[in-house]
Amino acid sequence: MSETAMVQTAPRGPADSGKLANLRRLAHCLHAEGRARDAFLLLEHLDETHPGDADTLLQLVRLLAAEGQTLEAIEKLSALKHAATDTEVVLAEIRERMDPAIKHFNDHLAAGEIDQAERYAAALVALVPNNVALLDAALSCNRVLGRKERAAKYAATILSLDGAHAAARSAIAEFSNTANDSGDEIEQRMALALAPRNDVHPLLRLRDMHDAASAILCRPLTDRGVGQVEQLLHAAKALDVDVPAGSEWDGWVKHYRLALDAIDLPAVLGATPESARQPAIALMTSSGKSLTWPELAGAASRVRAETVFFAAADRAYVDLYGRWYIKSILEHCDVPCLVILHVIGGTGELAEIAKSMGIRDKRLIFSGDRFDADAVTTKCYDTPPKGEIPKPVAHFQSIRFLRLGAFLQKLKLPVFVSDIDLLLQRGVKDLLERCADADVVFNENAMSMNAGSRLTANLLLVNPTNNASMFLRFMRAYLENALGRSEVTRWIDQFALMAARHHLSLRADNPRIDYFDTNTDINNVMYKSYQENPFRFLSLYHGFDTSTLKDNTKAAEGTAKRTSGGRPAKRAVARKKARAPRAANG
Repeated sequence: MSETAMVQTAPRGPADSGKLANLRRLAHCLHAEGRARDAFLLLEHLDETHPGDADTLLQLVRLLAAEGQTLEAIEKLSALKHAATDTEVVLAEIRERMDPAIKHFNDHLAAGEIDQAERYAAALVALVPNNVALLDAALSCNRVLGRKERAAKYAATILSLDGAHAAARSAIAEFSNTANDSGDEIEQRMALALAPRNDVHPLLRLRDMHDAASAILCRPLTDRGVGQVEQLLHAAKALDVDVPAGSEWDGWVKHYRLALDAIDLPAVLGATPESARQPAIALMTSSGKSLTWPELAGAASRVRAETVFFAAADRAYVDLYGRWYIKSILEHCDVPCLVILHVIGGTGELAEIAKSMGIRDKRLIFSGDRFDADAVTTKCYDTPPKGEIPKPVAHFQSIRFLRLGAFLQKLKLPVFVSDIDLLLQRGVKDLLERCADADVVFNENAMSMNAGSRLTANLLLVNPTNNASMFLRFMRAYLENALGRSEVTRWIDQFALMAARHHLSLRADNPRIDYFDTNTDINNVMYKSYQENPFRFLSLYHGFDTSTLKDNTKAAEGTAKRTSGGRPAKRAVARKKARAPRAANG
């Protein structure tokens, strides 16, 4: 009898289970003889004629895995999981097959083969449906591939398991906003957030109110939008959220409350504050000579400065990042410039700090104020699990915007204001020319629909215009008010940018707002270590391994050559990798 005949006469009922077992043994023998294709055909036929037979499925999983068909093995394992009654056997198979599948996923990801990586991610999610890491991998792949419906489905599943998952929340907001920009999506969010539902925990309702308000504020603000935000703020204030004190849930209540408190609509809609007197600011050259404001303007004139780079940080951050920040600008700026490094609370230490930097250059200026961190009583809160921060981080992050107006007024030059943990990797002449007519240039993270992270505070460009002055007067008044409260969110500087943008749009005369190119000007993706990348400004986000910079002179110099040496293919690859989803972990 031929093999074909045996397959065609395979047993079809429970009474023939012995024959079925014999055919499975035959498949095993065929595989052992090196006839994997014949063994597979036999087992596939048995699977079709006896669907749900766990022993057949188990044998198929092992055969496929042995032949290196990892994806197919995972897919069959999902079927086995639903058919088998022996959970220990299934769990053992899952443990054995997961690592090879994840390795294939990561290999395809590293090669830029996102479509293939997504197939593995989807199969793994089907196998282990409540694993947030796997769901996140599938979500990331589908976002890169532009498969919005699939991405939204994965995002919704993630949020059912982890309501605070930032990427999932961003995806839901992004796809809702993209799919329907007529306002219907906002109305749906409003209805969901405000509906009196006893089946939903009040914390989740508070989150929904925050998310709905954020989605409105991430769009141009209309009269209708103002009314909706006011309604959400009122409802949130009246909502009683009872959670265990000191728990992570309590931390989320604190986060959402402070974020909603940061939405200061009366300030946004009101008159622009008048100029206020600046606190005393000390100025010093890199050689340790004190300066007056007229002398600072003279220094800018002598170097024929066309722009200013301004960063502010406390002494600890200045010591950590100051030299990298300064040297990268002095080496790569292609227009005459000044670099002003403001040391928060550093008035009495400027000479020592200038000496410790070890950089003598007529383009470098140090400034300082008398800010006293120990005197701050305002409590600063981060998102859980971090919670209350011992240092006044919100103040540290905001001072650059509080002091910026004085430098813009005195120097009357375009100012790049940034985090100190930033590297300049190539020139800015083309950027200044492109944005010459703008009042303010923002770093907008279009992937976020959160009012506290839509505008990233790590880089801002302001030109010396009347509208920019209005913008900074509003920023200063807003921040001084928020920082003077008993509690504040650490994201208050970015809420301030959002509020100031709305104020400028509503109150200024023909405001001109522009945006950095987040594919080439500034990275909103996080790098863990120094590597080739396409960005003009490289932000060393939290968690960056600074040991990989070593001698930043060489690192920045090498990057500058690569990004300006006429090798577009490498830059395109680098950009694609920067956007790629994160690798999965086993």
